[in-house]
Amino acid sequence: MMNIYSLSSLLGKLLNIAEECYKSDYGKKFFSDNLSAHQLEHITTIVNNAETQKSVLAVLITCLLKKIESPSQDVRLHREEFKDGYSGRGLDTNVVTPWLKEHFPKFAPKESGWLTRSIEQPHPFTKNFPGKIRNVNVKNAFLSILEDVEEKKSVAEKYLISMLILLLDKTEKELGIMEMITNVKSTGSITINLILEMLKEHFSMARSSRLPVIAIYSIYQILVKSVEIYKGKKLQPLKSHTTSDRYMGYGDIEVYYNDGTPFEIVEIKHKIPIDLITIKDVFKKVQTTSIKRYFILTTADPNFVGDEKEIFDILNGIKQKYNIDIIPNGIIASLKYYLRFLIDLNEFLNVYTENIKKEFSQTTDVKELHIKKWEELIKRYGVDK
Repeated sequence: MMNIYSLSSLLGKLLNIAEECYKSDYGKKFFSDNLSAHQLEHITTIVNNAETQKSVLAVLITCLLKKIESPSQDVRLHREEFKDGYSGRGLDTNVVTPWLKEHFPKFAPKESGWLTRSIEQPHPFTKNFPGKIRNVNVKNAFLSILEDVEEKKSVAEKYLISMLILLLDKTEKELGIMEMITNVKSTGSITINLILEMLKEHFSMARSSRLPVIAIYSIYQILVKSVEIYKGKKLQPLKSHTTSDRYMGYGDIEVYYNDGTPFEIVEIKHKIPIDLITIKDVFKKVQTTSIKRYFILTTADPNFVGDEKEIFDILNGIKQKYNIDIIPNGIIASLKYYLRFLIDLNEFLNVYTENIKKEFSQTTDVKELHIKKWEELIKRYGVDK
């Protein structure tokens, strides 16, 4: 039977060793004493791609942990239905992924590394494993490490400690990136239009779909404290990539009554215009709920596609018959309206800055390029750091 506490404790002990090695000389002596150049290259490949290959990271940690706990177990036999196999998914779900969420949240899968099609295959993790791991170098490194552990009897503990050292190093470097931007302070010339120009440029970047969500969430964090309509209601935490798929939410941003029922929802669409199908889908979702307002905000320009008059005629009918406001709009137009309620525009800049830093530290949705770009925008538009 799996002992969750003892296995989590084992991971904690290995992390303590990794931390001591990292503090000493960034792990250089441990690497030279315990790994060959090829072995270190394989581990480095896994960690360097941890943001995009979370499943492989979690699965490899699971296999190495199992080997340390049960040295006679061939950890490539990761399913119980295999002869002499074990439940790798169970170990990951109950121990490894929760541990990663606590210590390295940015690199943790939602629930288990075994939930991806590339991993969840009824085949052992041998060199002919057919799972289509997108990055060929990562796949080769992953399977080579497991072959090394099983057939060449390399010590799993050395691999796992080395991986943890590299994860610590990666995390430390990213903390340095976050420190490039601190709370911003206005030079006194900050305006709503200037903030909107900064945000439009930030939103226009590649892989930026999370940024508009963070911007709207940031303004809500300020408004719920002062706007009368939100009195007695609670802004829900912003859901991250590690939120379970079983979470039954309504949108990207959610305001609830104190009794736990939904009041107001915001759905963000990035570069996707709003059409009639969007409106109908939202209505199906909310018509039997307590939701009174549902905003659909988009960064697309123009905001709508199709017959705009028909869209608003349907929205008027929904309001009259069901007393539900479904409100489609552009994100920039909405932000311009919301910012007018703020006494200090600098407060929004501070909150947005802190939120993108937090997202960068905990998820892979905000990238290094987004942090660097925001720093550049702060400097270019004359906002002091």
